[in-house]
Amino acid sequence: MKFIMTVILLYACLSINAQQSTTEMKKIIDAMQDMYHVNFVYDSSLASIKPKSAPLSGSSLVENLKRVFSGIGIQWEIRDEYVLLFRQDSYTFSGYVCQENGETLINVTIFDMNTKKGTLSNEHGFFSITLPKGKHNIRFSYIGYQDVIKELNLNSNYNGTVYMKEGVASLSEIEVIGDLNSPFHTTQTGKVSLTSEQLNAEFSLLSSPDLVKTLQTIPGVSAGTELLSGMYVHGGKNDENLFLLDGTPLYQINHLGGLFSAFNTDIVKNVDFYKSGFPARYGGRLSSVVDVRTKEGDMKEFHGNFSLGLLDGRIQFEGPIIKNKTSFNVAMRRSWTDLFTAPIFFVLNRSNPKDKKNLRYAFHDINGKITHRFSDRNKLSLSIYSGNDLLKVKARQIFEGSIMNADKEHYNSDFKVTWGNLTAALAWNYQFTSKLSGNFTAVYARNTSMYDYVEDDRYFSDKDQIYMNRRERFNHSSINDIGYRIEFDYRPGVNHHIRFGNNYLYHIYHPQNIASRNLTEKYSDIDTISLESASRYRGGEVSFYIEDEMRLTQRIKANAGLHYAVYQTDGRYYHSFEPRVAMSYQCADRVAVKASYAEMSQFAHQLSNTYLNLPTDSWVPSTRKVPPMHSRQLAAGVYVELPLHISLNIEGYYRTTSQLLEYDGGNSLMLPADNWDNLVKTGKGKSYGMELFLEYRNRNNIIEAGYTLSWSKQKFEDFCPDWYYSKFDNRHKFNLLFRHKFSGHIDIYAAWTYRSGDRATVPTQYVNGPSFPNVPGSSEPELIYERPNNITLPAYHRLDLGMNFHHITKRGFERIWNISVYNAYCRMNAFYTRIERLPSGGFRGKAIGIFPIIPSFSYTLKF
Repeated sequence: MKFIMTVILLYACLSINAQQSTTEMKKIIDAMQDMYHVNFVYDSSLASIKPKSAPLSGSSLVENLKRVFSGIGIQWEIRDEYVLLFRQDSYTFSGYVCQENGETLINVTIFDMNTKKGTLSNEHGFFSITLPKGKHNIRFSYIGYQDVIKELNLNSNYNGTVYMKEGVASLSEIEVIGDLNSPFHTTQTGKVSLTSEQLNAEFSLLSSPDLVKTLQTIPGVSAGTELLSGMYVHGGKNDENLFLLDGTPLYQINHLGGLFSAFNTDIVKNVDFYKSGFPARYGGRLSSVVDVRTKEGDMKEFHGNFSLGLLDGRIQFEGPIIKNKTSFNVAMRRSWTDLFTAPIFFVLNRSNPKDKKNLRYAFHDINGKITHRFSDRNKLSLSIYSGNDLLKVKARQIFEGSIMNADKEHYNSDFKVTWGNLTAALAWNYQFTSKLSGNFTAVYARNTSMYDYVEDDRYFSDKDQIYMNRRERFNHSSINDIGYRIEFDYRPGVNHHIRFGNNYLYHIYHPQNIASRNLTEKYSDIDTISLESASRYRGGEVSFYIEDEMRLTQRIKANAGLHYAVYQTDGRYYHSFEPRVAMSYQCADRVAVKASYAEMSQFAHQLSNTYLNLPTDSWVPSTRKVPPMHSRQLAAGVYVELPLHISLNIEGYYRTTSQLLEYDGGNSLMLPADNWDNLVKTGKGKSYGMELFLEYRNRNNIIEAGYTLSWSKQKFEDFCPDWYYSKFDNRHKFNLLFRHKFSGHIDIYAAWTYRSGDRATVPTQYVNGPSFPNVPGSSEPELIYERPNNITLPAYHRLDLGMNFHHITKRGFERIWNISVYNAYCRMNAFYTRIERLPSGGFRGKAIGIFPIIPSFSYTLKF
């Protein structure tokens, strides 16, 4: 019903707009007939076209004919006392936009300077623009690349590839129309696009650029626990963000508990981030969408780069397999913390041979992509990603003395945790006509987490083993997704951009597979006990979508669409109709206002007892007992392009969530395998706020200021029937960034972050329980909690500094030294909270900080 009402309202708006255009055109034609005493002859359908501008008194007939009809698809001809109007023929210019090396470019602005019409290249570099017959000057512009002006005389449909060269684009008076992907021109609210160059120029923790930490600086995004790659967008939770890598979903996006994210910026080409105004082609999460596209590889030459940082190293290499036909791109990243810990523990163990310990941690990311072009219209690519973490802790202890009639005891314990992702996407991109292109992708994603723990006691007498007790415990968790994505991009004219398609994913969840074994051996007696517990869920998720980016008038644009999803599990079907509407009105040459409404559903949930993104967390699906979550979000904003290259964006949002999930599994890190759905509670949430973003940008300076004022609340009838604040309900958030380029050799940056403190739960009182004889602990006090998250921790703030030194070697390679300082004034921000009981009988929360000032450096060579 809601979707039907949306369609009716949209149809009414279109009808009213058409009637207004018809009335306006007819009035202008009637006025010109009276003004020049001529008769207009035309087909009545032309009256529905909006005139370019009104005629001016005192101008000649020819001047006013040009003023009214130029560039709107109407040709005119004067014959004696008659003016003949007829529809002008239109043709389509389409193709792909690429770098000189053949790499496609996303979100390139294609703008016809004659008709003032424009469009953007899509995520595959495809563009299509339909223009009136005749001569046109079409400008291609993209941040960090030199503009390309293509002169065309359109007498038929034209298809071709446009190549752009890297370089600094000049800032001119027409900068306002230079980037149609800027917030001022896009229809959606809450969209941010980042290129590879922007990602690698942002502040880098430990001198390693990071995608998620860059997104954390955006207004409306809360970072959660310090240094970790958490994302709490518009009051949502960390598992409500959809991460897509070349169209394939990623479940685990963190290394080392979140110290690094899983995205290697060396191979990332473009990132589209949505925090509201979601287009209909996305679904499956509530809070945000992060659409990451990787580079295809140079079709002409071999080149790459490698980087050495404080804790990790990266290498990337690309080039042609068949020149101008087939390319490859490979990027690898690995930490080397294990190289530091190995010698440290070696020295410690030598000094204490009876108590040996060893710890090893390492992670890696491997991205690979192969692309083959059959023609300019036909392309096939294979994208693969593997990311994995490994943590090992070993202990060896020797105890001497009379123990169980033995002279010596050997105690051994091995703890091992591995977690990570494996994804693959096979995509075929084909341009069917000058206006229609399609992309067909087969996707596979696997997320795994394995926890193994083994300990044994061995007892010896006269060097012979007389007794052994071995305990083993294994817990393996995984998600397997296999499916496809079908996407069509249809551009019937400059006023419509239609996308439609179908997605399918078959999910196999193994939230927990537990096996434990006790092995006891005494002389020749063996006693073995095995216990196993496993859980498995299967579900199919199919979705259909259609959306249309429309220009209703010269100043009004709309994006209307529908996302429909069906989720099947355990004999139960969940249906979700999700309307998406966004509108933009350019009320002045440099001022635009926008509004959007979007509904989203989520069928997957992450269960966790902490906020540290540990590998013991488990993903589970919606079941008969646990319905999918659903959100509704309304957003609106004002976007202003000020003089002197200054832009100002002000946005507000209001969001509600139903069937919100909260896990109540006690303090254990290990989740129950069989009855987890009995330990979750459902509630509701709401969040609202305002965001402000101010930016100044010229050739050598970038200054950005962001502010967020927000509220995030939730309510669960089972344990708290009143609304209470979320843990990361940070009332105020400030971000200041300054970047200055002294020359081509030196640039500096500084970033200051402030946010209100996170929340924690502290008991408000305690009540002594009844005392029973011979019952231990019966008189211990019972803690009383007024509500969750009832105190606010101290405010969080820090300053980060950095400097880059660039140098060109004799061979023409670029060498970059980076020096950075995290938390420059050593603010000990709260990492966790300890609850203390006061002598007066009350309680207090004590915030503990563990991250001081952290200097680092890196060396990068581009060859």
